[in-house]
Amino acid sequence: MPDRLDLLRAHLQKMNLDALLISSLSHLRYLFSFSGSSGIALVTKDDCYLVTDNRYLEQVKTEVKNAKILIAIRSLFTPLKKENIISDKMHIGFEAAHLTFERFAHLHKTFPATQLIDTENVLESIVMSKQPDELEKTRQACRIACNIFPEILPFIKPGVGENEIAAEISYRFRMAGAEKEAFDIIVASGWRSALPHGIASDKKMQYGEFIVLDFGCTYQGFNSDITRTVALGEPNPELKKMYNAVKRANELARAAVQPEMSAVELDAVARDFFRELGYEKEFNHSLGHGLGIDVHSLPRIGPKSNDKIAIGSIITIEPGVYKSELGGVRIEDDLYIGKDHTELLTPLDRDLLILE
Repeated sequence: MPDRLDLLRAHLQKMNLDALLISSLSHLRYLFSFSGSSGIALVTKDDCYLVTDNRYLEQVKTEVKNAKILIAIRSLFTPLKKENIISDKMHIGFEAAHLTFERFAHLHKTFPATQLIDTENVLESIVMSKQPDELEKTRQACRIACNIFPEILPFIKPGVGENEIAAEISYRFRMAGAEKEAFDIIVASGWRSALPHGIASDKKMQYGEFIVLDFGCTYQGFNSDITRTVALGEPNPELKKMYNAVKRANELARAAVQPEMSAVELDAVARDFFRELGYEKEFNHSLGHGLGIDVHSLPRIGPKSNDKIAIGSIITIEPGVYKSELGGVRIEDDLYIGKDHTELLTPLDRDLLILE
């Protein structure tokens, strides 16, 4: 199995960089197993340095075995200067998407003569292709999420708040061995189900409503992301029609997935199907995204994406139809893209569940 740092150093050599400054917390965990909330790392051709603050002094000693540890009193950049690790002649890449302007300004002030070069998707492209242990951790995150879904259904009743369902999901994630929920859990009922990112609110659920449940958990740093839509009591015919359309779009897209196909082509499978049914405008987001140490990662599966469905990647397929004031439907699954097969990681039933 290729070493993650070796893969990164190969990228640095191609980019003519002397080192990469890493500020993404998920990337710090991916490379060094560091799970703290404050830190940076510098990966050079020969060494690795991880900088954190005093709060994590004992934790970093336990977690990090493949980097030299530096403890910062104030700025995380200061130890790199104090130890003369970064010189004026070096070409240092930094993660532009994960460094605020304020922190970049401080970095530039600390190393004014050093060539600082913004990089894009360096580690993201490495993370996209899953190693066997990474795939297994994602499988387990998906198993946990799938297993708790039927346990949640009895709690969905008239008068119960969306927040109560979200809290029950979060509790059961932890009881099943997950670290946490992977993102703010979406429980959106009635008119709120037409909000693609309708994070759980204090709204009470009522008969005749659709409830969109979008949930996932983190297991040893890797995430799941699943959506199912259920009905509380008999829904109206238009909602049923929307549900059947989304279910079919999900089936068509999953069946169409091929390694190395363009993300635009895959997105078009669902988008063209919705267009034929008159739902093109009601499908107002991308078909899916990559999944791994970050919930949203490469490849981006949408009509304007330049990405391909890489071998070894894990993706989501999440078509949806949303009608203001009436409600919405989304069905989301996670798939592993093998060289000669596709593995469905979320084998939950997709037939419409009508809860009484």
